[in-house]
Amino acid sequence: MSLHGGTWRVHSSAVDDIELITEALTWLAGEDSVIDVKSGKSALGAPQMTLVARLSRKDALKSLGRISIGSLGRLLEEGLDARIDDEKVLHLRISISELVRGNARLCENDGDPVVKGRFKLEAYPGDDVVALATNLICELRG
Repeated sequence: MSLHGGTWRVHSSAVDDIELITEALTWLAGEDSVIDVKSGKSALGAPQMTLVARLSRKDALKSLGRISIGSLGRLLEEGLDARIDDEKVLHLRISISELVRGNARLCENDGDPVVKGRFKLEAYPGDDVVALATNLICELRG
């Protein structure tokens, strides 16, 4: 089981420490990753920055491997079907507050700032996508 690639995306306000978040995102995505930073405005007009790390298949797999063992276990316990869309994309949300401390943990509260992960699963017609994703997480967990 493999991935076609992935992205990590962060939406930050003007008061966030962009340098610290970029550093943490670089660790999560991999030291060789390129982080695109775009300035813009939120839906309400406030200044906002969007940081995006695009990952190749190899880097995406390594990046998922940086997620804590506990969070990987939680993914398996909760089941992955709700996290996989019709396009065979696995969706994850990592807590920014934990990430800047060097811990890649799934977000537990809906209101917390997050890093949004999207990983395109390598699946073909007839494949059980949830089973493939479950096997991938099991392999990463060790």
